[in-house]
Amino acid sequence: MSLVRDTVRGAVWTIGSGMGARAIGLLGTLVVTRFIAPSEYGEVTVAAVLGMTANQFSTIGWGQYLVSRPDAPRSMTFHVVTFHICLGALALVGLLALGPWLGPLLDAPHMARYLPGLALSVLLDRVAFVPERLLVQKLRFGRISAARSSGDLAHTAVSIGAAALGLGGAAIVLGNVARSSVRLGVYVSSVPRRDWLSPSTINWQETRQLLAFGVPMALGALCEFATRRWDNLLVSRFFGPGPTGMYNLAYNLADVPAIQVGEQIGDVLLPSFARMEGARRADAFVRALGALGLVVFPLAVGLGVVAPTLVALIFDARWRALGPMLVLLSALSVARPVGWTVASYLQARQVPRTIFWLEAFKLTLLVVSIVTLGRQSPLWTCAAVGVAFGGHALASLWVVRALDGIALHRSLGSLAPALLCCLVMSAAVLLVRHGVSAWQLPAAIQLAIEVLSGVVSYLVAALLLARRATLELLLQVRGALRAAPAG
Repeated sequence: MSLVRDTVRGAVWTIGSGMGARAIGLLGTLVVTRFIAPSEYGEVTVAAVLGMTANQFSTIGWGQYLVSRPDAPRSMTFHVVTFHICLGALALVGLLALGPWLGPLLDAPHMARYLPGLALSVLLDRVAFVPERLLVQKLRFGRISAARSSGDLAHTAVSIGAAALGLGGAAIVLGNVARSSVRLGVYVSSVPRRDWLSPSTINWQETRQLLAFGVPMALGALCEFATRRWDNLLVSRFFGPGPTGMYNLAYNLADVPAIQVGEQIGDVLLPSFARMEGARRADAFVRALGALGLVVFPLAVGLGVVAPTLVALIFDARWRALGPMLVLLSALSVARPVGWTVASYLQARQVPRTIFWLEAFKLTLLVVSIVTLGRQSPLWTCAAVGVAFGGHALASLWVVRALDGIALHRSLGSLAPALLCCLVMSAAVLLVRHGVSAWQLPAAIQLAIEVLSGVVSYLVAALLLARRATLELLLQVRGALRAAPAG
Protein backbone atom coordinates (compact mmCIF):
# COMPACT_ATOMS: atom_id res chain seq x y z
CA MET A 1 0.00 0.00 0.00
CA SER A 2 2.93 2.33 0.67
CA LEU A 3 4.18 1.77 -2.89
CA VAL A 4 0.70 2.38 -4.32
CA ARG A 5 0.42 5.58 -2.32
CA ASP A 6 3.85 6.80 -3.49
CA THR A 7 3.00 5.96 -7.10
CA VAL A 8 -0.34 7.76 -7.08
CA ARG A 9 1.14 10.72 -5.22
CA GLY A 10 3.95 10.96 -7.75
CA ALA A 11 1.51 10.86 -10.64
CA VAL A 12 -0.80 13.46 -9.07
CA TRP A 13 1.98 15.92 -8.33
CA THR A 14 3.73 15.35 -11.65
CA ILE A 15 0.55 15.89 -13.66
CA GLY A 16 -1.01 18.57 -11.49
CA SER A 17 2.03 20.79 -11.09
CA GLY A 18 2.70 20.69 -14.83
CA MET A 19 -0.82 21.49 -15.99
CA GLY A 20 -0.58 25.21 -15.40
CA ALA A 21 2.81 25.54 -17.04
CA ARG A 22 1.67 23.40 -19.96
CA ALA A 23 -1.41 25.55 -20.42
CA ILE A 24 0.75 28.67 -20.45
CA GLY A 25 3.11 26.97 -22.91
CA LEU A 26 0.22 26.20 -25.25
CA LEU A 27 -1.02 29.74 -24.95
CA GLY A 28 2.45 30.95 -25.81
CA THR A 29 2.57 28.74 -28.89
CA LEU A 30 -0.76 30.08 -30.04
CA VAL A 31 0.43 33.67 -29.51
CA VAL A 32 3.62 32.97 -31.44
CA THR A 33 1.56 31.78 -34.44
CA ARG A 34 0.27 35.36 -34.72
CA PHE A 35 3.81 36.50 -35.56
CA ILE A 36 5.10 33.50 -37.55
CA ALA A 37 3.80 32.19 -40.87
CA PRO A 38 3.03 28.47 -41.24
CA SER A 39 5.94 28.00 -43.69
CA GLU A 40 8.47 29.48 -41.26
CA TYR A 41 7.01 27.46 -38.40
CA GLY A 42 7.36 24.38 -40.61
CA GLU A 43 11.06 25.01 -41.29
CA VAL A 44 11.77 25.38 -37.55
CA THR A 45 9.86 22.13 -37.05
CA VAL A 46 12.07 20.31 -39.56
CA ALA A 47 15.24 21.68 -37.93
CA ALA A 48 13.99 20.70 -34.47
CA VAL A 49 13.16 17.17 -35.62
CA LEU A 50 16.65 16.78 -37.08
CA GLY A 51 18.20 18.01 -33.83
CA MET A 52 16.14 15.59 -31.80
CA THR A 53 17.03 12.81 -34.25
CA ALA A 54 20.74 13.41 -33.72
CA ASN A 55 20.11 13.33 -30.00
CA GLN A 56 18.14 10.09 -30.23
CA PHE A 57 20.67 8.32 -32.45
CA SER A 58 23.38 8.98 -29.87
CA THR A 59 21.30 7.90 -26.85
CA ILE A 60 21.95 4.28 -25.88
CA GLY A 61 19.06 3.60 -23.49
CA TRP A 62 21.11 4.09 -20.34
CA GLY A 63 18.56 6.29 -18.66
CA GLN A 64 16.23 3.29 -18.32
CA TYR A 65 19.16 1.32 -16.89
CA LEU A 66 19.64 3.85 -14.09
CA VAL A 67 15.92 3.95 -13.27
CA SER A 68 15.39 0.18 -13.31
CA ARG A 69 18.64 -0.53 -11.40
CA PRO A 70 18.47 1.61 -8.24
CA ASP A 71 21.34 -0.41 -6.74
CA ALA A 72 23.77 0.35 -9.60
CA PRO A 73 27.18 1.61 -8.35
CA ARG A 74 28.29 5.18 -8.94
CA SER A 75 30.95 3.98 -11.34
CA MET A 76 28.17 2.87 -13.71
CA THR A 77 26.53 6.28 -13.42
CA PHE A 78 29.80 7.99 -14.33
CA HIS A 79 30.10 5.72 -17.37
CA VAL A 80 26.64 6.83 -18.48
CA VAL A 81 27.47 10.52 -17.97
CA THR A 82 30.69 10.27 -19.98
CA PHE A 83 29.31 8.30 -22.90
CA HIS A 84 26.04 10.24 -23.08
CA ILE A 85 27.62 13.69 -23.31
CA CYS A 86 30.48 12.71 -25.64
CA LEU A 87 28.32 10.77 -28.10
CA GLY A 88 25.77 13.60 -28.14
CA ALA A 89 28.40 16.20 -28.95
CA LEU A 90 29.71 14.11 -31.86
CA ALA A 91 26.22 13.59 -33.26
CA LEU A 92 25.42 17.31 -33.12
CA VAL A 93 28.66 18.25 -34.91
CA GLY A 94 27.72 15.81 -37.67
CA LEU A 95 24.24 17.33 -37.94
CA LEU A 96 25.61 20.86 -38.30
CA ALA A 97 27.86 19.66 -41.12
CA LEU A 98 24.98 17.96 -42.96
CA GLY A 99 22.41 20.70 -42.37
CA PRO A 100 22.91 22.68 -45.62
CA TRP A 101 22.41 19.47 -47.64
CA LEU A 102 19.38 18.17 -45.68
CA GLY A 103 17.34 21.38 -46.01
CA PRO A 104 16.72 21.25 -49.79
CA LEU A 105 16.21 17.48 -49.63
CA LEU A 106 13.30 17.96 -47.20
CA ASP A 107 11.87 20.97 -49.08
CA ALA A 108 12.89 23.28 -46.20
CA PRO A 109 15.68 25.34 -47.82
CA HIS A 110 16.22 27.80 -44.94
CA MET A 111 16.13 25.19 -42.19
CA ALA A 112 19.90 25.11 -41.56
CA ARG A 113 19.98 28.59 -40.03
CA TYR A 114 18.05 27.31 -37.02
CA LEU A 115 20.30 24.31 -36.34
CA PRO A 116 23.09 25.90 -34.22
CA GLY A 117 20.71 27.23 -31.55
CA LEU A 118 18.72 24.01 -31.47
CA ALA A 119 21.96 22.01 -31.18
CA LEU A 120 22.91 24.08 -28.13
CA SER A 121 19.53 23.31 -26.57
CA VAL A 122 20.01 19.59 -27.16
CA LEU A 123 23.51 19.66 -25.65
CA LEU A 124 22.19 21.31 -22.48
CA ASP A 125 19.56 18.59 -22.25
CA ARG A 126 22.28 15.96 -22.56
CA VAL A 127 24.08 17.33 -19.52
CA ALA A 128 20.84 17.38 -17.53
CA PHE A 129 19.87 13.84 -18.54
CA VAL A 130 21.53 11.77 -15.80
CA PRO A 131 20.53 14.02 -12.85
CA GLU A 132 16.93 13.90 -14.10
CA ARG A 133 16.99 10.09 -14.35
CA LEU A 134 18.39 9.84 -10.82
CA LEU A 135 15.48 11.93 -9.56
CA VAL A 136 13.07 9.53 -11.28
CA GLN A 137 14.88 6.60 -9.69
CA LYS A 138 14.33 8.13 -6.25
CA LEU A 139 10.64 8.94 -6.98
CA ARG A 140 11.31 12.67 -6.53
CA PHE A 141 8.61 13.67 -8.97
CA GLY A 142 7.90 16.98 -7.27
CA ARG A 143 11.34 18.27 -8.16
CA ILE A 144 11.06 16.92 -11.71
CA SER A 145 7.74 18.70 -12.11
CA ALA A 146 9.26 21.94 -10.85
CA ALA A 147 12.07 21.68 -13.42
CA ARG A 148 9.75 20.92 -16.31
CA SER A 149 7.23 23.57 -15.36
CA SER A 150 9.79 26.33 -14.86
CA GLY A 151 11.46 25.37 -18.13
CA ASP A 152 8.16 25.56 -20.01
CA LEU A 153 7.44 28.95 -18.49
CA ALA A 154 10.86 30.22 -19.58
CA HIS A 155 10.26 28.90 -23.09
CA THR A 156 6.93 30.69 -23.30
CA ALA A 157 8.23 34.01 -22.05
CA VAL A 158 11.32 34.07 -24.26
CA SER A 159 9.63 32.82 -27.45
CA ILE A 160 6.73 35.29 -27.19
CA GLY A 161 9.06 38.20 -26.44
CA ALA A 162 11.41 37.35 -29.29
CA ALA A 163 8.53 36.78 -31.73
CA ALA A 164 7.01 40.14 -30.81
CA LEU A 165 10.37 41.74 -31.60
CA GLY A 166 10.17 40.31 -35.12
CA LEU A 167 12.75 37.52 -34.83
CA GLY A 168 10.47 35.03 -36.61
CA GLY A 169 11.42 31.37 -36.34
CA ALA A 170 14.51 32.25 -34.27
CA ALA A 171 12.12 33.10 -31.43
CA ILE A 172 11.22 29.43 -31.07
CA VAL A 173 14.91 28.50 -31.06
CA LEU A 174 15.67 30.99 -28.28
CA GLY A 175 12.72 29.64 -26.30
CA ASN A 176 14.15 26.12 -26.55
CA VAL A 177 17.54 27.28 -25.29
CA ALA A 178 15.90 29.07 -22.36
CA ARG A 179 13.87 25.99 -21.42
CA SER A 180 16.89 23.69 -21.53
CA SER A 181 18.99 26.11 -19.46
CA VAL A 182 16.40 26.39 -16.70
CA ARG A 183 15.84 22.64 -16.51
CA LEU A 184 19.58 22.01 -16.36
CA GLY A 185 19.93 24.42 -13.45
CA VAL A 186 17.15 22.78 -11.44
CA TYR A 187 18.31 19.20 -12.06
CA VAL A 188 21.97 19.86 -11.31
CA SER A 189 21.12 21.71 -8.09
CA SER A 190 18.82 18.86 -6.98
CA VAL A 191 21.26 15.94 -7.19
CA PRO A 192 24.52 15.76 -5.21
CA ARG A 193 27.47 15.90 -7.56
CA ARG A 194 29.01 12.82 -5.99
CA ASP A 195 26.01 10.78 -7.20
CA TRP A 196 26.74 11.39 -10.88
CA LEU A 197 30.13 13.10 -11.23
CA SER A 198 32.32 10.93 -8.99
CA PRO A 199 35.27 10.11 -11.30
CA SER A 200 35.72 6.49 -12.20
CA THR A 201 37.94 4.57 -14.58
CA ILE A 202 36.15 3.69 -17.82
CA ASN A 203 36.45 -0.08 -18.17
CA TRP A 204 35.21 -2.63 -20.68
CA GLN A 205 33.36 -4.84 -18.19
CA GLU A 206 30.94 -2.13 -17.09
CA THR A 207 30.73 -0.70 -20.60
CA ARG A 208 29.73 -4.11 -21.94
CA GLN A 209 27.05 -4.45 -19.26
CA LEU A 210 25.63 -1.06 -20.19
CA LEU A 211 25.66 -1.91 -23.89
CA ALA A 212 23.96 -5.26 -23.35
CA PHE A 213 21.05 -3.50 -21.66
CA GLY A 214 21.14 -0.21 -23.50
CA VAL A 215 21.48 -1.13 -27.19
CA PRO A 216 18.11 -2.96 -27.47
CA MET A 217 16.50 -0.19 -25.42
CA ALA A 218 18.12 2.44 -27.64
CA LEU A 219 16.88 0.78 -30.82
CA GLY A 220 13.37 0.63 -29.37
CA ALA A 221 13.57 4.25 -28.22
CA LEU A 222 14.82 5.31 -31.64
CA CYS A 223 11.86 3.62 -33.30
CA GLU A 224 9.49 5.21 -30.78
CA PHE A 225 11.05 8.61 -31.42
CA ALA A 226 10.85 8.14 -35.19
CA THR A 227 7.14 7.37 -35.02
CA ARG A 228 6.62 10.65 -33.12
CA ARG A 229 8.86 12.92 -35.22
CA TRP A 230 9.79 11.55 -38.62
CA ASP A 231 6.24 11.92 -39.87
CA ASN A 232 7.00 15.66 -39.96
CA LEU A 233 9.88 14.99 -42.35
CA LEU A 234 7.63 12.93 -44.62
CA VAL A 235 4.95 15.63 -44.57
CA SER A 236 7.58 18.23 -45.46
CA ARG A 237 8.88 16.05 -48.29
CA PHE A 238 5.41 15.40 -49.73
CA PHE A 239 3.58 18.68 -49.10
CA GLY A 240 6.14 21.42 -48.24
CA PRO A 241 6.84 23.57 -45.14
CA GLY A 242 3.40 25.25 -44.90
CA PRO A 243 1.35 22.08 -44.39
CA THR A 244 4.18 20.77 -42.19
CA GLY A 245 3.79 23.72 -39.85
CA MET A 246 0.04 23.18 -39.55
CA TYR A 247 0.41 19.42 -39.19
CA ASN A 248 3.02 19.80 -36.45
CA LEU A 249 0.93 22.28 -34.50
CA ALA A 250 -2.18 20.08 -34.77
CA TYR A 251 -0.14 17.06 -33.68
CA ASN A 252 1.28 18.91 -30.67
CA LEU A 253 -2.18 20.05 -29.59
CA ALA A 254 -3.63 16.56 -29.99
CA ASP A 255 -0.65 15.17 -28.11
CA VAL A 256 -1.26 17.21 -24.95
CA PRO A 257 -3.31 14.53 -23.12
CA ALA A 258 -0.75 11.86 -23.98
CA ILE A 259 2.29 13.95 -23.05
CA GLN A 260 0.94 15.86 -20.06
CA VAL A 261 -0.93 12.94 -18.48
CA GLY A 262 -0.16 9.63 -20.15
CA GLU A 263 3.61 10.05 -20.37
CA GLN A 264 3.84 11.37 -16.81
CA ILE A 265 1.96 8.31 -15.56
CA GLY A 266 4.35 6.12 -17.56
CA ASP A 267 7.36 7.79 -15.89
CA VAL A 268 5.86 7.08 -12.48
CA LEU A 269 4.92 3.48 -13.29
CA LEU A 270 8.41 2.32 -14.31
CA PRO A 271 10.12 2.68 -10.90
CA SER A 272 6.92 1.48 -9.22
CA PHE A 273 6.66 -1.67 -11.36
CA ALA A 274 10.38 -2.32 -10.79
CA ARG A 275 9.77 -2.55 -7.03
CA MET A 276 6.86 -5.00 -7.29
CA GLU A 277 6.87 -8.78 -7.25
CA GLY A 278 5.71 -10.66 -10.35
CA ALA A 279 2.15 -11.50 -9.28
CA ARG A 280 1.47 -8.03 -7.92
CA ARG A 281 2.96 -6.44 -11.03
CA ALA A 282 0.43 -8.12 -13.35
CA ASP A 283 -2.55 -7.02 -11.25
CA ALA A 284 -1.12 -3.51 -10.98
CA PHE A 285 -0.74 -3.38 -14.76
CA VAL A 286 -4.43 -4.07 -15.38
CA ARG A 287 -5.50 -1.56 -12.74
CA ALA A 288 -3.11 1.05 -14.17
CA LEU A 289 -4.63 0.58 -17.63
CA GLY A 290 -8.13 1.14 -16.30
CA ALA A 291 -7.14 4.26 -14.37
CA LEU A 292 -5.21 5.58 -17.37
CA GLY A 293 -8.26 5.21 -19.58
CA LEU A 294 -10.52 7.05 -17.15
CA VAL A 295 -8.09 10.00 -17.02
CA VAL A 296 -6.62 10.24 -20.54
CA PHE A 297 -9.39 9.07 -22.87
CA PRO A 298 -11.89 11.87 -22.07
CA LEU A 299 -9.16 14.48 -22.56
CA ALA A 300 -8.19 13.07 -25.95
CA VAL A 301 -11.69 12.40 -27.26
CA GLY A 302 -13.02 15.65 -25.83
CA LEU A 303 -10.30 17.64 -27.56
CA GLY A 304 -11.23 16.07 -30.88
CA VAL A 305 -14.94 16.74 -30.42
CA VAL A 306 -14.52 20.46 -29.61
CA ALA A 307 -11.70 20.96 -32.16
CA PRO A 308 -13.80 22.79 -34.81
CA THR A 309 -15.03 25.36 -32.29
CA LEU A 310 -11.57 25.68 -30.69
CA VAL A 311 -9.79 26.35 -33.99
CA ALA A 312 -12.42 28.89 -35.08
CA LEU A 313 -11.88 30.78 -31.83
CA ILE A 314 -8.08 30.80 -31.61
CA PHE A 315 -6.51 30.81 -35.07
CA ASP A 316 -6.58 33.29 -37.89
CA ALA A 317 -7.38 32.34 -41.47
CA ARG A 318 -3.81 31.20 -42.25
CA TRP A 319 -4.09 28.31 -39.75
CA ARG A 320 -7.72 27.19 -40.17
CA ALA A 321 -6.75 24.09 -42.18
CA LEU A 322 -5.38 22.46 -39.02
CA GLY A 323 -8.91 22.02 -37.58
CA PRO A 324 -9.73 18.75 -39.39
CA MET A 325 -6.17 17.56 -38.67
CA LEU A 326 -6.75 18.08 -34.95
CA VAL A 327 -9.96 16.07 -35.05
CA LEU A 328 -8.21 13.08 -36.64
CA LEU A 329 -5.00 13.28 -34.61
CA SER A 330 -6.81 13.30 -31.27
CA ALA A 331 -7.16 9.53 -31.77
CA LEU A 332 -3.44 9.08 -31.12
CA SER A 333 -3.82 10.32 -27.54
CA VAL A 334 -6.17 7.40 -26.94
CA ALA A 335 -3.74 4.76 -28.20
CA ARG A 336 -0.31 6.09 -27.25
CA PRO A 337 -0.62 5.99 -23.43
CA VAL A 338 -1.56 2.31 -23.66
CA GLY A 339 1.76 1.65 -25.39
CA TRP A 340 3.64 3.66 -22.75
CA THR A 341 2.06 1.69 -19.92
CA VAL A 342 3.04 -1.58 -21.59
CA ALA A 343 6.57 -0.25 -22.18
CA SER A 344 6.96 0.61 -18.47
CA TYR A 345 5.73 -2.86 -17.58
CA LEU A 346 8.14 -4.54 -20.01
CA GLN A 347 11.08 -2.45 -18.80
CA ALA A 348 10.37 -3.58 -15.25
CA ARG A 349 10.27 -7.14 -16.60
CA GLN A 350 13.78 -6.59 -18.05
CA VAL A 351 12.84 -7.54 -21.65
CA PRO A 352 14.34 -4.69 -23.72
CA ARG A 353 14.41 -6.72 -26.95
CA THR A 354 10.65 -7.14 -26.81
CA ILE A 355 10.24 -3.37 -26.47
CA PHE A 356 12.48 -2.87 -29.50
CA TRP A 357 10.44 -5.21 -31.71
CA LEU A 358 7.21 -3.51 -30.66
CA GLU A 359 8.62 -0.09 -31.51
CA ALA A 360 10.02 -1.38 -34.81
CA PHE A 361 6.57 -2.71 -35.68
CA LYS A 362 5.00 0.67 -34.89
CA LEU A 363 7.55 2.57 -36.98
CA THR A 364 7.12 0.21 -39.93
CA LEU A 365 3.35 0.50 -39.75
CA LEU A 366 3.56 4.31 -39.57
CA VAL A 367 5.93 4.70 -42.52
CA VAL A 368 4.01 2.26 -44.69
CA SER A 369 0.71 3.93 -43.80
CA ILE A 370 2.00 7.44 -44.60
CA VAL A 371 3.82 6.48 -47.81
CA THR A 372 0.75 4.63 -49.15
CA LEU A 373 -2.35 6.12 -47.55
CA GLY A 374 -0.98 9.35 -46.13
CA ARG A 375 0.71 10.84 -49.17
CA GLN A 376 -2.69 11.56 -50.72
CA SER A 377 -3.11 14.64 -48.48
CA PRO A 378 -2.18 15.92 -44.99
CA LEU A 379 -5.57 14.72 -43.71
CA TRP A 380 -4.87 11.19 -44.91
CA THR A 381 -1.51 11.44 -43.13
CA CYS A 382 -3.36 12.20 -39.89
CA ALA A 383 -5.51 9.12 -40.40
CA ALA A 384 -2.40 7.02 -41.05
CA VAL A 385 -0.91 8.16 -37.73
CA GLY A 386 -4.00 6.98 -35.86
CA VAL A 387 -3.84 3.60 -37.59
CA ALA A 388 -0.18 3.14 -36.61
CA PHE A 389 -0.61 4.00 -32.92
CA GLY A 390 -3.78 1.94 -32.64
CA GLY A 391 -2.06 -1.09 -34.16
CA HIS A 392 0.87 -0.69 -31.78
CA ALA A 393 -1.40 -0.52 -28.73
CA LEU A 394 -3.12 -3.77 -29.69
CA ALA A 395 0.19 -5.49 -30.45
CA SER A 396 1.59 -4.35 -27.07
CA LEU A 397 -1.33 -5.84 -25.16
CA TRP A 398 -0.96 -9.07 -27.13
CA VAL A 399 2.73 -9.27 -26.11
CA VAL A 400 1.82 -8.87 -22.44
CA ARG A 401 -0.66 -11.69 -22.88
CA ALA A 402 2.03 -13.91 -24.41
CA LEU A 403 4.57 -13.12 -21.68
CA ASP A 404 2.49 -13.22 -18.51
CA GLY A 405 -0.86 -14.61 -19.51
CA ILE A 406 -2.80 -11.37 -19.01
CA ALA A 407 -5.72 -12.12 -21.31
CA LEU A 408 -6.68 -9.58 -23.94
CA HIS A 409 -10.27 -9.52 -22.75
CA ARG A 410 -8.96 -8.55 -19.31
CA SER A 411 -6.66 -5.73 -20.47
CA LEU A 412 -9.06 -4.42 -23.11
CA GLY A 413 -11.92 -4.85 -20.68
CA SER A 414 -10.21 -2.50 -18.24
CA LEU A 415 -10.28 0.19 -20.98
CA ALA A 416 -13.83 -0.43 -22.19
CA PRO A 417 -15.67 1.56 -19.48
CA ALA A 418 -13.67 4.70 -20.24
CA LEU A 419 -14.31 4.36 -23.98
CA LEU A 420 -18.03 3.86 -23.39
CA CYS A 421 -18.15 6.98 -21.23
CA CYS A 422 -16.36 8.88 -23.99
CA LEU A 423 -19.05 7.87 -26.48
CA VAL A 424 -21.68 9.29 -24.16
CA MET A 425 -19.64 12.48 -23.77
CA SER A 426 -19.16 12.89 -27.53
CA ALA A 427 -22.86 12.45 -28.22
CA ALA A 428 -23.71 15.04 -25.55
CA VAL A 429 -21.29 17.63 -26.99
CA LEU A 430 -22.51 17.14 -30.55
CA LEU A 431 -26.15 17.46 -29.46
CA VAL A 432 -25.37 20.65 -27.54
CA ARG A 433 -23.48 22.09 -30.52
CA HIS A 434 -26.41 21.36 -32.80
CA GLY A 435 -28.83 22.89 -30.31
CA VAL A 436 -26.96 26.17 -29.80
CA SER A 437 -25.84 26.63 -33.42
CA ALA A 438 -29.04 28.54 -34.23
CA TRP A 439 -28.25 31.09 -31.51
CA GLN A 440 -25.06 32.27 -33.30
CA LEU A 441 -23.16 32.71 -30.05
CA PRO A 442 -19.60 34.06 -29.92
CA ALA A 443 -17.08 31.25 -30.39
CA ALA A 444 -15.70 31.63 -26.84
CA ILE A 445 -19.14 31.17 -25.27
CA GLN A 446 -19.99 28.24 -27.52
CA LEU A 447 -16.67 26.56 -26.64
CA ALA A 448 -17.33 27.04 -22.93
CA ILE A 449 -20.80 25.49 -23.28
CA GLU A 450 -19.42 22.52 -25.23
CA VAL A 451 -16.63 21.90 -22.70
CA LEU A 452 -19.02 22.15 -19.75
CA SER A 453 -21.48 19.73 -21.35
CA GLY A 454 -18.63 17.31 -22.04
CA VAL A 455 -17.32 17.42 -18.47
CA VAL A 456 -20.73 16.95 -16.89
CA SER A 457 -21.81 14.16 -19.24
CA TYR A 458 -18.53 12.28 -18.76
CA LEU A 459 -18.65 12.49 -14.97
CA VAL A 460 -22.24 11.26 -14.92
CA ALA A 461 -21.42 8.44 -17.33
CA ALA A 462 -18.34 7.45 -15.31
CA LEU A 463 -20.31 7.24 -12.08
CA LEU A 464 -23.01 5.16 -13.77
CA LEU A 465 -20.98 2.93 -16.11
CA ALA A 466 -17.62 2.67 -14.32
CA ARG A 467 -18.59 3.44 -10.76
CA ARG A 468 -16.19 1.13 -8.92
CA ALA A 469 -13.07 2.11 -10.89
CA THR A 470 -13.99 5.81 -10.73
CA LEU A 471 -14.52 5.81 -6.98
CA GLU A 472 -11.28 3.89 -6.42
CA LEU A 473 -9.38 6.40 -8.56
CA LEU A 474 -10.91 9.36 -6.74
CA LEU A 475 -10.03 7.77 -3.40
CA GLN A 476 -6.40 7.31 -4.40
CA VAL A 477 -6.15 10.87 -5.74
CA ARG A 478 -7.70 12.32 -2.58
CA GLY A 479 -5.19 10.40 -0.47
CA ALA A 480 -2.33 11.61 -2.63
CA LEU A 481 -3.43 15.24 -2.35
CA ARG A 482 -3.47 14.96 1.44
CA ALA A 483 0.10 13.66 1.47
CA ALA A 484 3.21 15.76 1.13
CA PRO A 485 4.61 16.34 -2.37
CA ALA A 486 7.04 13.71 -3.63
CA GLY A 487 9.89 16.13 -4.05
